[in-house]
Amino acid sequence: MKVPRWLKITLLAVVGVLAVVAVGLVVLVNTIDLGRFAKLAIDEVKATTGRDLRIGKVDVKLVPRIAVVADDVSFANASWGSRPEMVRAKRVEAAVALLPLLRKDVEITRLALVEPDILLETDAKGTGNWVFKQAAAAKPAEARGDGGSAFDLNVVSIDRGRLAWRDGAKKETVTLAVPRLRLDRQALGSELNVDLAASFREQPFTVKGSMGTIRRLLAKDAPWPVDLAFATDGTLAAAKGVLDLRTPVPTFDGTVKGAVKDASGLGRLAGKPLALPLPLTIEAKASAASGEFVVEPLKATIGKSAIDGRVVVKTGGARPYVNATLKSPLVELAQGAPGAPAGGKSGGARPARLFSAEPFPLDALRAFDADLEASIGRLVLPNRLPVEGLNVKAALKNGRLDAQPLQATIGGGAVVARATLDATRGRAPSLALNVDGKGISAEKVAAALGHAGTVSGGATDVVIALAGPGDSVARFMAGANGEARVVVGPARSSGAALDFGGDVFTKVADLANPSRRTEKQSEIKCAVARLPVRDGIATAQRTIAVETSRVDIVAAGTINLRDETLDLALRPTVKEGLGIGAATLAELVRVTGTLASPSVGIDTLGSARTALSVGGAIMTGGLSLLGEAALKKGTADPHPCQTALAGGTPSKPAASAAEAKPKEDEGVFGSIRRLFK
Repeated sequence: MKVPRWLKITLLAVVGVLAVVAVGLVVLVNTIDLGRFAKLAIDEVKATTGRDLRIGKVDVKLVPRIAVVADDVSFANASWGSRPEMVRAKRVEAAVALLPLLRKDVEITRLALVEPDILLETDAKGTGNWVFKQAAAAKPAEARGDGGSAFDLNVVSIDRGRLAWRDGAKKETVTLAVPRLRLDRQALGSELNVDLAASFREQPFTVKGSMGTIRRLLAKDAPWPVDLAFATDGTLAAAKGVLDLRTPVPTFDGTVKGAVKDASGLGRLAGKPLALPLPLTIEAKASAASGEFVVEPLKATIGKSAIDGRVVVKTGGARPYVNATLKSPLVELAQGAPGAPAGGKSGGARPARLFSAEPFPLDALRAFDADLEASIGRLVLPNRLPVEGLNVKAALKNGRLDAQPLQATIGGGAVVARATLDATRGRAPSLALNVDGKGISAEKVAAALGHAGTVSGGATDVVIALAGPGDSVARFMAGANGEARVVVGPARSSGAALDFGGDVFTKVADLANPSRRTEKQSEIKCAVARLPVRDGIATAQRTIAVETSRVDIVAAGTINLRDETLDLALRPTVKEGLGIGAATLAELVRVTGTLASPSVGIDTLGSARTALSVGGAIMTGGLSLLGEAALKKGTADPHPCQTALAGGTPSKPAASAAEAKPKEDEGVFGSIRRLFK
């Protein structure tokens, strides 16, 4: 077949033009003053940001694409910064496609960074080093629009990179090290392969898989595909589906899986130990449509435990709304305490404080509204205490979280709790907590904790009504007001019954009744602790009492919930005609120290007059609670449990010790009303 003459001429013309262009590019590269253009770029950066850009050497390559290579690049830090450079890199290489530039699109076909070192930091006032005083206020360019330009990045490689974040107020620095990052476009597709090896807080992790292009991510004009797997020591997680960034709240349509066998790696990434119940797995399927994001089914396993549920997120209203329903026949939190024995005791040093100062997530509570309903057939706490039939209903609206009610069975007794955390904007956060437990068997609780046979009977009622600041547990306890009350009915205990309560209980029991270890059974007629709390100070004015067949014990003093210290004095009194000599008893047992590390000692009534003013002049007009008259008056009381329940005022004798139990119509609020009269 003969080629037409016009086609030959056309082909020769095209080849000629391409040859001229190639020759022109070669001449341009070899004659252009790269130093002059680098200086223009440096001057422009200086004028725009007010900071210096330094470039050691610039080179241009033609094959296989036009690329700019710069060595020893650095960008100055803020004047107050902790080091001279905000960004520095040993080598930067960028290759740009020419044809997309004709459409005003920027397509970087390759970006390679060797030893990039980036520091983001704030000063003491919270100003970031990325804020440039000289920067002109300009409207951000759209990723794509009328007359706008699009940006894409096809291949990225980072070798031996480092990104540090420094908090100028806290003087803390965390570092993300990136030994290797590779992003490259798939051979038969529009997605990018991902291969990341990094470490955060010196904890290595990897991310591998694929994701959509940078162009689609920035444009937000279509769902963005992800198929990524995360791995660190003891943890694997994967997500596969599409991420939709077009909605006010991003949604995900696909599957998520995760498994944690050892939480140490996650803890190092988080910067603190994580008390996760292990082993832990989670699997969820998510779907999104018409402003509604649904996670169903949601399945999680915690050792032998299994949880099923459904979560719905609605984004169409003025505020995001979450509705969650969770169910489980069994949740064993005890499995999450590595090294903890069956009795619930754990080794290691005791914490300095019991109440956590970790702030409540108040900003998160203000960000959305929610309704939660959870039902757990059996919840085993870390100390092995079982909670049966736990049902929780909670509602969150405009920053106010109401959990009403929480119902459960503990030790055969019914427990009902209510809590309100009010984090409404414009007011100080507050927390109100009410707990009402009736008929909790001390015998069943002791057996569940691994001490079966030490206690029989001991029906217990617990009433707690406290209100205080809602910033954290520590702040709540430090400013709490209200009352806590525990009443224990008749019980029988062995000589070692109190041993499992801890070292302090054992020492107090031994000093108050030296013969208890030789007794096969001791009869406890009643035990009462009634503690009014004002501004984080719990006071006992003979409102702690125990009656046994041989010894009565009354207590007075303070428990300071602000600094977690206590100063209590316990006075044992022998019953007449029971064969125990008063000389064998401690005249006064003093418990001091902190709640985390209390200590027990012996003191005499004489020293109590001058040194043991337990509670000092606590709302008594200067009268010491441990004055001689006060203790004698308490000692003479034939029914100290009733006295304790009545608020420390000796009451009339009752028909039996069992009547120390509160009447059904006498709630904790009645006690509080009497407290403030």
